[in-house]
Amino acid sequence: MKTLKVLSAGIVVLILSGIICERMGERQDRRRYPQIGRSVNIGGRALNVFCSGEGGPSVIFDTYGHMSGYSWSAVQREVSKFTRACWYDRAAYGWSDSAPMPRTFQSVASDLHALLNAAAVPEPYVLVGGGDAASHIRVYHGMYPGEVAGVVMVNANGVDDPHAEIPDSEKGVLARRFGSFAPHVRRAACVIYPIFAQVGAVRLASIFQNPRRTDSLGLRAEQETELDFLSDNPTAKQGSELCAREESMQQVRAAGNLGNVPLVVLASEPDSPSAASARDPVEAAWNRNQIEQVQPGLARLSLRGHLVLAKGAVAPAAVVDAVRNVVTEVRGERQK
Repeated sequence: MKTLKVLSAGIVVLILSGIICERMGERQDRRRYPQIGRSVNIGGRALNVFCSGEGGPSVIFDTYGHMSGYSWSAVQREVSKFTRACWYDRAAYGWSDSAPMPRTFQSVASDLHALLNAAAVPEPYVLVGGGDAASHIRVYHGMYPGEVAGVVMVNANGVDDPHAEIPDSEKGVLARRFGSFAPHVRRAACVIYPIFAQVGAVRLASIFQNPRRTDSLGLRAEQETELDFLSDNPTAKQGSELCAREESMQQVRAAGNLGNVPLVVLASEPDSPSAASARDPVEAAWNRNQIEQVQPGLARLSLRGHLVLAKGAVAPAAVVDAVRNVVTEVRGERQK
């Protein structure tokens, strides 16, 4: 009995020590890189936003996955030369506070809506995002259609065909490792992971691994290092929308189309099929479907949608030009 009491006391001390160390670690993370932007209270928690430039419509850059809004900073700087432009950190990333889990795309859209209002960023908005951020934008438009004046999507993910076969190169870590059992593993992880994070176990494990590489457009090497940390530190790992992905996909499909909103869809078109695609018919079919079906389908979300295919990677200048074209189109409408 005495041994059991000693063991229980030891576990309690260990948990309390972990919680204290986690809080200290979070404060150290905030001091590691000085904040770029400002914290705006959206109701008991704060999100970080950085804006510069003058004029309207306001251009808002959104992110997805493990990505701080800082990833857009080089493009945002160029766009701010001809209109008001902002990037922000989703909950838990960069300099933003964490939020209750699980996180859906409606949660992301609701946060952004609250942030833009609290930060007094004037409507209307041109929303810019790549990957799943394009899905955030679709949900935002479905929830607040009167606020969205234009959209730019960059290599956006299509979610309108839930039965499309996904190649291994496009799957997440869990899907690659656990196959059909991945949803069950993910559900268990989504329960256990936040507990481990609160007691410092995730921070302890992070000592033995480097942050994941985070995609960006036009950042210098030292900025990439900062971005990687802001996007994949122990606190950021608690911010994923992965735990509610199926629900989020349903929200995107239910959001409807973009009506008559000016839309530019930028997508990368490989110069030639990769060796992997040549060996893997699933990947070859996936790549072909992206160019022939998915990206054109996204462009058709608006009656004024345009698809622009780039050979190889989409360049920062191409994004700036697409944003400029949409901003010009919106301004022309407002002057009528």
